[in-house]
Amino acid sequence: DVTGRPIGMIGVGQDITARKQVEQEKSRVAQELQTFIDTANAPIFGIDENGLVNEWNNKSVEITGFSREEAMGQDLVKVYISEEFRDQVSMVLTNALRGQETANFEFPLFTKNQQRVEVLLNATTRRDVTGRSIGVIGVGQDITARKQVEQEKSRVAQELQ
Repeated sequence: DVTGRPIGMIGVGQDITARKQVEQEKSRVAQELQTFIDTANAPIFGIDENGLVNEWNNKSVEITGFSREEAMGQDLVKVYISEEFRDQVSMVLTNALRGQETANFEFPLFTKNQQRVEVLLNATTRRDVTGRSIGVIGVGQDITARKQVEQEKSRVAQELQ
């Protein structure tokens, strides 16, 4: 009114239904992808720019014996890779951080109970929405049994000569 007292209110509204639906769909897709990673029949791990574990799926737990909680935040190379292969694995991961991805890299890792597991690794750069490298996703395959068969074939072939 003329004295400055409020006598009403004006509001402006906007329908954000579509935006909310997009946000919900993004969240659903992200959860679905996380489920795929967690339940994949291959060990999948992730590291950040400093080499610290930030992803450790169920198969990684099964193969290594280290729980997700034990692995998260640990230096992947220093903690889980045998000393003789640390430089090679570190180079593969560093290259992936720089955008140079690696496929079919073989290396051993040691489980919680000190068993040797042979792994075939693909290391892929992980990027943020701007395309900046923020880490590496490693997808592996336990090839221990295959390597044992190959060694046995070689042994038998040598005996037959």
